[in-house]
Amino acid sequence: MSRTTGRAGAVLVASVLMVAGLTACGDDDSSEGLPALEDAEKGERVDVDDFVDAIEASFVDGASAQVAFDVQGPTRLRGRGVVEYDADGMNVDVRITDWQVEGGWISLRTVGGAAYMLVPESRGLWVDIGADDAGLADSVMQEADPRSQIDLLREAITEVRYNGDDVVGGVPARRYQVQTESAADPTEWAGGPDVTEFWFDESGRLLRRANDLDTGGAQFTWVDWDAAADIVPPPAARVITLKELERLRRQAG
Repeated sequence: MSRTTGRAGAVLVASVLMVAGLTACGDDDSSEGLPALEDAEKGERVDVDDFVDAIEASFVDGASAQVAFDVQGPTRLRGRGVVEYDADGMNVDVRITDWQVEGGWISLRTVGGAAYMLVPESRGLWVDIGADDAGLADSVMQEADPRSQIDLLREAITEVRYNGDDVVGGVPARRYQVQTESAADPTEWAGGPDVTEFWFDESGRLLRRANDLDTGGAQFTWVDWDAAADIVPPPAARVITLKELERLRRQAG
């Protein structure tokens, strides 16, 4: 795999939003008799299935939101943009810090299963990530879609507690603390803290997911749910392949 191809995959996985990232396997404690998400008092445990169902319901067909994220690891990634979900996947238009070019940014756009990125060395042209390898964009996008890991998240959670009211981006929110089993491989993004916090708005939609950035965690925020999103492919005349990008890189020395 070329450096550019690996970079494309890393950008897609890290930026796409998303919820799951909790791929450890563990047996959750029995939630029988626990209150539903919106019925809990501060400090009370809540029903795990009800909690995960609320996450899943946030990403229904037709949902869209403004997003922002900060992923802290061996390389820090920050970005923001818009995402829309449909029955077959999700479309994304985000701008991300470029860890290979100081002060640079990468634009990432996914539409209808195709994925494009605009990087400093592409000289204003969009790179079709799947043009040379049709399976690359599909496989990465499947991993990045939060809905693809809902069942794993449900298995990994051992406890959910309501931590009280809060505000996220000016929106009233309910805050929950979630305990999970650690990932077996500490190098995976799923590894690290066993405690993650989630915020939901008054209608039950996900607003934020966060763990401690100081110890290699991440924060994802969804705001302005159902805002209009018009994500379209870049003009065909301004699209190149990964192989063509490699040639541009070699020309630049």
